[in-house]
Amino acid sequence: MPVRFTAPLSEGFTSDWDRWEPLFLLIWKVAYGFELAPFQRWLLRAILETYPPGHKRAGQLRYRQVVISVARQNGKSDIAAILSIWGLLRRVTGNTIGIASNVDQANIVYLRCRNAVMRNPVLEARFTRTTATRGLETKDGSTYAVKAAKSDALQGFPVGTGIVDELHIVLAALWADMVNGTGARPNTLVVGISTAGDDSSLLLIDLYAKGEAAVQGDPKLSRFGFFLWESPDARVPDDDAELLELLIPANPMLASELVDAEDFVADVRATVGGDVAVIRYRLNRFVTGTAASFLETYAMWERCARDGQPYPAEQPVFFLDVAPTGALASIHAATLDGADIMHVELVASFVDPSTGDLVDALEALRVHSPRSFGVGSDQKAIVAELKRRGMPYEVVSGAEWATAANTAYQRIKGRTLIHESNALMAQQIPRAMRKSSGDTYRLSRVVSGVPIDAVLSMVGAVYVAEIARSGASVGVL
Repeated sequence: MPVRFTAPLSEGFTSDWDRWEPLFLLIWKVAYGFELAPFQRWLLRAILETYPPGHKRAGQLRYRQVVISVARQNGKSDIAAILSIWGLLRRVTGNTIGIASNVDQANIVYLRCRNAVMRNPVLEARFTRTTATRGLETKDGSTYAVKAAKSDALQGFPVGTGIVDELHIVLAALWADMVNGTGARPNTLVVGISTAGDDSSLLLIDLYAKGEAAVQGDPKLSRFGFFLWESPDARVPDDDAELLELLIPANPMLASELVDAEDFVADVRATVGGDVAVIRYRLNRFVTGTAASFLETYAMWERCARDGQPYPAEQPVFFLDVAPTGALASIHAATLDGADIMHVELVASFVDPSTGDLVDALEALRVHSPRSFGVGSDQKAIVAELKRRGMPYEVVSGAEWATAANTAYQRIKGRTLIHESNALMAQQIPRAMRKSSGDTYRLSRVVSGVPIDAVLSMVGAVYVAEIARSGASVGVL
């Protein structure tokens, strides 16, 4: 059961789901080999509540707008896909529209629908079109299409069933256009599904406010459904048992014992973006702002300082980071020892270096027989020179920096990283800031407001060392 939700009209309420449930249980069993979880069936029945016999709207859907907020990895795509197919099958010439922050995200639900249809011959026979990207169409004229996440794509478009994914990063105008597209016709429904947002998630903040009022019984919002799973506390404790207790209310799959609790906690500990991302995406709690310190406290870095341990003899990797202006640069070494401890050391820093200076410095480090040299994808001239000189190299692209930052963060937090203390890192680590980038976080020079080349060279070195262990390749130019 959600932490908070709009109460049904009666304990034994009626629902359109009752007549469709046997069909969808069969569809999902045939298509995907599993049965819907009890909480999913409960939620679908609640969303599709109908007015009871004797009411002036008897048999009609109660809700016209529904907002569902739940942590990631809790079957949201299945709920959205089932509602989309339901929208196709329930009425003649009905339009089902799916949108998200981008078409690729909306296509996740769309393809879930299409695969369910195509894997069931009886169901597929009801369709005249089941394309990979251009929509589904039933023989009686109902259609399902994915629309771009921009307002003019929906204006004037009739909507029977609307599915909006990722409300936390969807513009308010898109939701308004979807609702307006229902045209106040009976039995139309717009459903938004999301995880929590931050203070830039203006649409979701507004919908939460409406949802909370609906839960309190505001008569003006009697046709607004709100179903919220969230943790009672927005923090990430070090103790796994305590963390598990905070995760359960936000994660119905976990509360229903449908996933392994130990594995679930381990996955949460490895969430890209650190504690801020865990709070937002796994505890399903709003976070303040889109930027946060790379490390919550400087003490996290201090407690990883080398305390007499020898630097390992294994081959290192070296990573060079160069500030966009070219005025500052740093090189870090990283070595992973046999006990899975990452050793890092700042080996060089530069002021106003030339490309030649930097490549010469890297070449001088070949005496240590490194496994590889790492650089960012923006350093094309340096990569070209490394290639010309026959030096092994790895390129970390923009998308990989989020993983790199999280990899270093998790090692620092878990004390599986040891560093050589130095003044430059002591100056930069407390000032290094991470900023949200879509659904992940990466270190930001702009938000930090001060040079963080040494921190970025450390993060890059840790990432390349991890990749080198696995034998995988990083990016290429």
